[in-house]
Amino acid sequence: MAGLPSLDDLAALVATTADDDTASGRLRRAIQVSGQLAECGDGLVERFVSQARGAGASWTEIGETFGTSKQAAQKRYGVGPVAPGSWPGRWTPRARRVLDTAAEQARALRHTYIGTEHVLLGLLLVQDEMAPHVLGELGVTSEIILAQGLPGPCDPRTDEYVSLMPRLKRALNLALRLGERHEHGYADSDHLLVAITQTPHALAIELLEAVGVSASDVRIAVAHRLHVDPESLLPVRRRPTRSRRPARGRRRTAAP
Repeated sequence: MAGLPSLDDLAALVATTADDDTASGRLRRAIQVSGQLAECGDGLVERFVSQARGAGASWTEIGETFGTSKQAAQKRYGVGPVAPGSWPGRWTPRARRVLDTAAEQARALRHTYIGTEHVLLGLLLVQDEMAPHVLGELGVTSEIILAQGLPGPCDPRTDEYVSLMPRLKRALNLALRLGERHEHGYADSDHLLVAITQTPHALAIELLEAVGVSASDVRIAVAHRLHVDPESLLPVRRRPTRSRRPARGRRRTAAP
């Protein structure tokens, strides 16, 4: 397909950007590139799902496009409306206000989905929080973010589903994990700010980068205010646990 890098192009990228010019070093880099491509592909599909929903496509039509069911499409890209203050998870009251404000911003912009960009606006608009101070010191305001050009309004629909973008789902899960690590099990607004800027290909990151602020700038600034190591705010991948099975051919015997 025209315009896409070929396998040889990607292999050359791996060879020129590997940490060390060994087979193991190139394999490690290939795994990283593969993960980045998968993240980018997910973000690409997510963006056009939101556009299709905004243009009035039903979940049935989107499911058929994927070759799956309406229910499967809804499970991945849509959730039912979240009532104010009822966001699932262990959030502080301040974080819940931010999330409620994000939902209000989505409605005000006539969007039929909630994404990291709406949470960024919620963090900027809710006062007496750490996030507006951190972002303000970096030169970011809600007016500046809105001036970057958010997606346009969506057509109104009558069904009961709004889209909670997968990137936002990942960010919310990351914020909750950071809360477990730093705030006795509760996630606060500072964890939300870090999470939306540490979720790859989130629109919040693009908007901040457009005004010269990087994800690492945000993470370092939040870490400074929390008096923690910036490395402690990086996402940690959870390794899948392996079930231990008895060796084949051996039969367990009861302990004497």
